[in-house]
Amino acid sequence: MKQEQQDALRAPFAKEQIQKLPTGGLQLDYVSHAWVTDRLLKVDPAWTWKPLAFNESGLPAFDTNGGLWIELTVCGVTRYGYGEPQGRDKFDQTKGAIGNAIRNAAMRFGVALDLWAKEQPAPPAEVKAAPKATKTLSTATQKMIERINTAGSLIELTEVVPIIQGGAFTDAEKRNLRIIFDNKKVELGA
Repeated sequence: MKQEQQDALRAPFAKEQIQKLPTGGLQLDYVSHAWVTDRLLKVDPAWTWKPLAFNESGLPAFDTNGGLWIELTVCGVTRYGYGEPQGRDKFDQTKGAIGNAIRNAAMRFGVALDLWAKEQPAPPAEVKAAPKATKTLSTATQKMIERINTAGSLIELTEVVPIIQGGAFTDAEKRNLRIIFDNKKVELGA
């Protein structure tokens, strides 16, 4: 992938292309599937996606939650994404899962990454804020913070829980990672 293609994928969206999603008392910014598709088409008219698995009928295999894992290929580079179902009926949920999976995978290319990375509002006074760092973070902690912050769905976010609970982190690191985890969980609408 050429640098100009990377830059075009990461370019901020116009204000009128950004929508608001009311979730958990917050108004989260997002870009619709249509605008993400438009961006992908402008950068690579031959972009493709395919499900990671197929069912016995040869159709995309959705998981037990109705979600879908996909491979998105843009400019010859392939990245994964996961889409959660959305909508009231099975048809809308299927379409929603596909659209979410494409948006999630496109974010891995930098599409609308600035919207995913926005800072959380300051916590209310009664919620204890994360302690300030007094020393350099370990590489493992830095990688875990990055993984939490780039999680595109609740399912992807919860995949870090057993890793955090494992023996690789000190109790203080676990507490700090939990605060970061909880903030990301709120951002994702839980």
